[in-house]
Amino acid sequence: MALAGPAAAQPFPSRTVTIVVPFPAGGVTDQIARVLAGKMQDHLGKTVVVDNKPGAGGQIAAQAVKAAEADGHTLFIGATEMFAINPRLFRKFSYDPVKDFQPVTTLISSPLVLVVPKDSPVNSVAELVAAGKKKELHFASQGVGSIGHLLGELFRGKTSGQFAHVAYKGSAPALQDLMGGQLDMMFDPVITTSPLIAGGRLKPLAIASPKRAAQLPEVRTLAELGISGVDAAVWFGAVVKAGTPEPVVARLNESLVKALQSPDVVKRFTDQGLQPIPSTPQAFGSFMKDEITRWGALVKSSGASVD
Repeated sequence: MALAGPAAAQPFPSRTVTIVVPFPAGGVTDQIARVLAGKMQDHLGKTVVVDNKPGAGGQIAAQAVKAAEADGHTLFIGATEMFAINPRLFRKFSYDPVKDFQPVTTLISSPLVLVVPKDSPVNSVAELVAAGKKKELHFASQGVGSIGHLLGELFRGKTSGQFAHVAYKGSAPALQDLMGGQLDMMFDPVITTSPLIAGGRLKPLAIASPKRAAQLPEVRTLAELGISGVDAAVWFGAVVKAGTPEPVVARLNESLVKALQSPDVVKRFTDQGLQPIPSTPQAFGSFMKDEITRWGALVKSSGASVD
């Protein structure tokens, strides 16, 4: 008992902080986590490391966080799929993003852009819609139930066109085939498409977002072009295990928000097509619930599912 008091009173953090990422090293989520880890380390005064645990739609990473102590020393940084899509997409899913975790803050957002091959005869959304009414066109996605898939289905419903889905395992192979002319269109984040657009390998037709993208200011939104309701952004957020003390959550929130507001971090992310979107834990919790409702309905209407 004599030892318990001082131990319990130790300030947070008292040891290494681990950020668990549900994707392999080198990907967008991993890059975001590593940039933030460096800033958090300076702010918290303790080592902050990134632990990559890819696979099973985020379930492997999530289970690692669920198995850890609810003391804030283990964070889970994931994307829209992990928090809002996959729990409704997988027939059997091992975690509930609302019940099993406590929100810390939203981190980053990147809008999606509708692109076609550079040699495509289609040069506008109007031409794409018209072409889709004459014959079947094929749209690529990053995988079954991905944002690209669901937006494609939403676009098909809004335009009543003949758009057939072709699922890939990630953006890279899908974009490769799109550039090769094997596919007709794709919705993909600005962060991955803007370099290809700048290099003349893809043509952007519209931004699937309420507002234009800073990296592609001349590209109009779908809403501006008369197609409303087909908008989304890939977003990333940080959570900890449910039951983590509120003062610890507040400390982590303070550290991450400070990192996201650092001028060098803002410049680095915005140059890549990423927008920092720090928030309070409460705001992130409300946002996540809204996103779960929104994407859950789209998953259901699309008929997509994963075993």
